[in-house]
Amino acid sequence: MKQLLKFSALAVAGALALTACGGNTPAPTDPGDSSKPADTGAAADPASLKTTISVLAPSYAESSKADWDAVIAKFRETYTNVEVNLQIEGWDDFSSKVQARIQAGDLPDILNDNNFASAAEGKLLYPINEVLSAETLASIEPALLKNGLGVDGVQWAAPDIATSRLMAYNTDLFEAAGIADPPKTWAELEDAAAKISALGSDTYGYGLPLGREEAQVESSLWLWGAGGDWAVDGTLTANQPNAVKAFAEMKKLIDAGSTQPDVGSTNRQQAADLFNNGKLGMMMSHSGLLSVTRKDFPDTKFALAPVPSESGDPVALGVTDFIIAFNNQDADRKAATAALLDVLYSDEMYEGWYKGTGLLPVTSSMIEKGAAEAGDDAPFYDALGFVSFLPVGNPAWDSLQAALQGTAGTLQSDTPENVLAAIQAQVDATS
Repeated sequence: MKQLLKFSALAVAGALALTACGGNTPAPTDPGDSSKPADTGAAADPASLKTTISVLAPSYAESSKADWDAVIAKFRETYTNVEVNLQIEGWDDFSSKVQARIQAGDLPDILNDNNFASAAEGKLLYPINEVLSAETLASIEPALLKNGLGVDGVQWAAPDIATSRLMAYNTDLFEAAGIADPPKTWAELEDAAAKISALGSDTYGYGLPLGREEAQVESSLWLWGAGGDWAVDGTLTANQPNAVKAFAEMKKLIDAGSTQPDVGSTNRQQAADLFNNGKLGMMMSHSGLLSVTRKDFPDTKFALAPVPSESGDPVALGVTDFIIAFNNQDADRKAATAALLDVLYSDEMYEGWYKGTGLLPVTSSMIEKGAAEAGDDAPFYDALGFVSFLPVGNPAWDSLQAALQGTAGTLQSDTPENVLAAIQAQVDATS
């Protein structure tokens, strides 16, 4: 799961141009009613189904090709006359490989990627309910499945793997500051951060990274904690009452001296460095960062809790990658695609496949099993049931994300109202 990559407008336009010229790329399709699974065609007699389909997927780890090969081999035990062409590419140039195939009209039947918005907007996809059976759709955690909804309400994608982000807190600093339990509300967070900062020795209560790398993530966690979302009446909006409330709460921590210095230039890794060295009481973090803490900083003891909110309701960030299916206007290829995806998401094959990525599962059965086996990391699995997502399915998110990354950090020296007005002005200028 890497930084968000987009299908370029040129690639989608090229694919549509090929349609007009009679190439292999399909004509735009009417998604129809996406509220229920459609007939995938997977019930076709496996012995009589003869076709070739292709899979384009990224390399999550050295085992990625072998993991896909295992799924394909299982599929071909039943669908003996279906050939599957597998293409595995590194993340560094994955977007260019996808775009090259779109421009050539050689659409993969199955694409594993971290974005779907542009392809859906270009009418290049099947709604995913047309190529996943009702049973498979029902097996995916609902809170994660909704991340594959487009702005048009169509379920264009299904998650394949996930991560969650929670609050990590230093248990030794909590004990030293006399704090019994992790905070659930903003008021409790303010109190805990102030007590830890008062310990002195360059120790800070809360790590607030508003640098360019992840200001959009930190801002979103506080917005959700205020009970809001970036979408207001269907439009992504920065300058809104809930955002003002969220930024005002961050500002309160800054002004109280409860955060690290220079929050506007701090990125997540810099906050993690403070945390790893026992100088930070709390920060929003993920399993990748904390695995480094456990391995390289064994003296730093910590635990996990949901992100606090104004009301006390738990907050967590979720991130997923996706499975999408390109519409190649071929009934046999569609049936074979549907059958292969059902094999992928089956408990028998999915467990080994998702573990090969080093990330978290998306099916309810594997989340439950993973949580039981995860030990101290179990809260990351539990959070998959209540995570919120960045609006990556909305093409307007690129502009809002860039504005947040470039401007949210000025909160250190400016008012919430001014900062959000400046962010909104940048979004409006690129609309």
